[in-house]
Amino acid sequence: MRIAFYPGCSARTTCGELLTATQAVADRLGIALETLSSATCTGSREIRAADAERFVALNVRIIAMAEARGLDLMTICNTCTLNLLEAKQRVDNDPALRERVGRKLAEEGLEYRGTARITHFLWYLLEEVGESRLRALVKTPLSSHKIAAFYGCHIVRPPSVYGDTDARDVQSIETLAQILGCETVDYSGRTACCGFHCSAQSDVIPVKLSGRHVASAKTAGADAIVTPCPLCHTVLDTYQDDMARDLNTTLDLPVLHLPQLVGLALGIDAAALGIDRHVVRVEEVRWVQKWV
Repeated sequence: MRIAFYPGCSARTTCGELLTATQAVADRLGIALETLSSATCTGSREIRAADAERFVALNVRIIAMAEARGLDLMTICNTCTLNLLEAKQRVDNDPALRERVGRKLAEEGLEYRGTARITHFLWYLLEEVGESRLRALVKTPLSSHKIAAFYGCHIVRPPSVYGDTDARDVQSIETLAQILGCETVDYSGRTACCGFHCSAQSDVIPVKLSGRHVASAKTAGADAIVTPCPLCHTVLDTYQDDMARDLNTTLDLPVLHLPQLVGLALGIDAAALGIDRHVVRVEEVRWVQKWV
């Protein structure tokens, strides 16, 4: 299996353990990741607000780089996934915009054809690797352990990109967890906002928003939170001390990147998954201790 791989900014900087874990899991599953090393940032959501056409051009350029290799495109960041999907949708439905962006791409010898499918690692595992292969490769079923799925915003909404299905009905992380042998808990914050994109202005909003989510997951009996988004992970993991002070309670709930959970079930050593890079100590989770 080969796919063009866009790791995004966070996985190459503040969340390096996400990139490490993704590469380790891909190697174990026989997925050849062709990293688009010269791709730029997708612009988060800020460039979109400041210059909508530049936002589209940035993202379509990345898609065109995958198409030049004849491959589909995979990300490991919710916001990058949304940006790429939204930009593709806009050029596919606006011939004039597509022509203008195409002229910019031509300056680099690139061409957007609209052939590459955009996917997230979570979806790729379920749709391309598949349940039967995943089950066959599980070496350490994570049975009798509970995780709280935290989707975040940009992998389930807005409806203009993802359709009208209620985000609260999404079950892809729970489906994957069940394949890996995990039990999941239901709690109020699983498809809520973490507040990351407010953090540039103030830490108060992410602390208050995500504090409620982490507390709810802990009350529901979760051993850890699992998220497919490095931006959500940054808030849920980094701000937990502030959340605990705000709520006048103790939280200490570890937050795993999705590929780390998969890697543990596949029997990959915890050190190779970057388990020791988290703020909230993942080593405290009882089903991680044996690998540390």
